[in-house]
Amino acid sequence: MQPSSIAPSNPPALAEGIGEIVRPLAAHFAALDDFLEDQVAAFEPEVQPLVRYTFQHSGKKIRPILVFFAGWSETEAQSPSADLVCGAAIVELVHLATLVHDDILDGAAVRHRMATAAEKYGSPSAVLLGDALFAHALRLAAGFPNVEVCRAVATATRQVCSGEIVQTLSKRELRVDFAHYYRVIDLKTAELFAVSAHLGAFLGRSSAEFDMAATTFARKLGIAYQIYDDLTDVVGQESKTGKTLGTDLAGGKPTLPLLLLLRALPGKSADELQARLLQGHTRPGDLEDLFRQHRIIEQVRDQFETILQEGEAALAAFADNPAVPRLLELSSFIRQAMRRQG
Repeated sequence: MQPSSIAPSNPPALAEGIGEIVRPLAAHFAALDDFLEDQVAAFEPEVQPLVRYTFQHSGKKIRPILVFFAGWSETEAQSPSADLVCGAAIVELVHLATLVHDDILDGAAVRHRMATAAEKYGSPSAVLLGDALFAHALRLAAGFPNVEVCRAVATATRQVCSGEIVQTLSKRELRVDFAHYYRVIDLKTAELFAVSAHLGAFLGRSSAEFDMAATTFARKLGIAYQIYDDLTDVVGQESKTGKTLGTDLAGGKPTLPLLLLLRALPGKSADELQARLLQGHTRPGDLEDLFRQHRIIEQVRDQFETILQEGEAALAAFADNPAVPRLLELSSFIRQAMRRQG
């Protein structure tokens, strides 16, 4: 095995507070990093540098954390199980594949303070790299004796890709209804959060009832996380986030802050703003005064908090389960990150 080069540096905007949450997962992350490093050899020699480079974009590893925490037990606290480590690697590979493709679609040049795969290797190679990562995740999933892992991962992968397709088709339609917005983020973001918790609970041999509760919690967490990310795109600072911002604005994506702002403005003003947005003449900072004047940030935070609380309520009946306090720490972490934004 070559020396591991995949340990990520967390984006500053979300790094604060994550250390304490993941401290019990030190052995799990070490096992996961070793496992992922071992997977590099499965790719063709020419492709291996691209895979290893992409592994450096792992970031916070929220999805693997969900696998580990949803499968948490007294035994798991002592030593990570091979099944959970493999499950965590699968969702991380799918996530990294989506990032590679997202950066191509968004024209993003930077992620986690590094050039994106598309920027470094070109979009044609990056498209195929994302495909290869998807395929390898499914190969690992097929290695479990029970077909549920492969079925769940394949379904989630299809849903994530479907969400991106739906969002791409609705680009430059900035006045979609809220139901459409939430459907898109449920598919493209929350689905992978949900399957991460499902795999953790399933591979950790939890009850079907807890599996469903953890999956519901994670789905709501994923929706809340995407709302946070949408707000970051328009009020964040690249020096703090470590990635290219304003890509949603530039790409004409209907995000929650924009939907709320366009709905709050009088008809003519909304038409004029939409025209400027579609012409690509607006940067995130240009909207700051409007966001504050119409209390858009507060409205975004309100919807974020409502959804997060719905997720937490799904776990209420399982307070004695050792996984629940761990999962709720993730919820608190994302809540604190949102409070620091804007």
